[in-house]
Amino acid sequence: MFGTSFVGLFFDYYDLYLFVYLERTLAAAFGLTPVASNVLQFSGLAGVGLGSLIFGYLADRWGRERMLVVVFVVYVVALAGISLAWNFGSLLSFRVLASLALGAEWGISHAWMSERVQRQARYRFSALLQFAILGGLLAALCSRFLLPVVGWRWLFAASILPIVLLSVWRWRCLAGCAKSSVDAEPRDQLGVGFKGIRLTRRESAVFIRCLALASLTIASGTLNVFFVKELPQSTFYTVLFWANVAPGMLLGALVVRWCGVRRAVVGYALGLIALSLLAWSGFLPGGKLTFALSLPILNGIPFGLMGAYFNEVFSRFRTMLSGSAYNVGRILAGFSPFLITTLGLHQGVNYFLFSAFLGIGVCIIGWQMADDRQQTPTEMSDPKDRAQLLAK
Repeated sequence: MFGTSFVGLFFDYYDLYLFVYLERTLAAAFGLTPVASNVLQFSGLAGVGLGSLIFGYLADRWGRERMLVVVFVVYVVALAGISLAWNFGSLLSFRVLASLALGAEWGISHAWMSERVQRQARYRFSALLQFAILGGLLAALCSRFLLPVVGWRWLFAASILPIVLLSVWRWRCLAGCAKSSVDAEPRDQLGVGFKGIRLTRRESAVFIRCLALASLTIASGTLNVFFVKELPQSTFYTVLFWANVAPGMLLGALVVRWCGVRRAVVGYALGLIALSLLAWSGFLPGGKLTFALSLPILNGIPFGLMGAYFNEVFSRFRTMLSGSAYNVGRILAGFSPFLITTLGLHQGVNYFLFSAFLGIGVCIIGWQMADDRQQTPTEMSDPKDRAQLLAK
């Protein structure tokens, strides 16, 4: 099951970032104005937020296993539509549909996995699942080398066959898991009786804290993508930039195991502040290039732990709340390049001060993450305790 989730997310990220790398190509193909091109790019972020809310709610209500299969069907339809898009309206519609699938896939996969893996291994699996973001590297390489050969439509269509095969594989894996897992059916049906979404005060506070954490940390990564445009654009640096995220994710899983989530988040924040101030002061060896290549390693820490942590802090509406906290945070983080440009912070070394303030914000959030974690059924030794939690 981990394999289908990883490969599915990998191709989701591939198609999501492919739109970024093909921005000028698509604008020329459809005669888009700058405003229309920006709308097309932002629709991807909006789609993942809506997908996490809509499909997350349906997964909590009707079962995660069913929705994991439905999401792939939606994704295949979206890819076919993008490949055959005949005007801007059709391209935008299928772009949003594909983004809905990405938002749904992230939230449901992390929630499904977190309930079937013991806590000692949960953060490691979450970090490994986040490696799927390297689909963005594949998008960068394909746009550089294959685009002139096959054209942009085939770059999207190439994902259809792997996703169809993955759908069959996923269906068979889920059928086997349903027969062998004691906890699968009760946990997947946890939300069937919910008639509405009413959060307690504690749940609302925890959701806001998770949303803020996702927004600030993802903003750091988004700004680094914005910043790296000023650096060498060779294939070597592109691969190095994307590959540097992976060690940070594994580092985050190790730090959580040794020190806990709270210290891992605070440690990341202090590291971000220190790196930013060193670059701002001119004392960082290598200057801008070192900053751009070091930040992905540092950002890998929160990227790797959020999937597992968000699923520990909610007992109700787990899939919807954890997925939407991460993906709505991505939407808010998407405005960071616009904000930094509007304020003129991209000029000179002011950029580094902005990233330092992001670190200060994360540090404040980290200190408030005292004891948000909920106990899950797989961690309870007493069957009565498990039954009581499932009955809530």
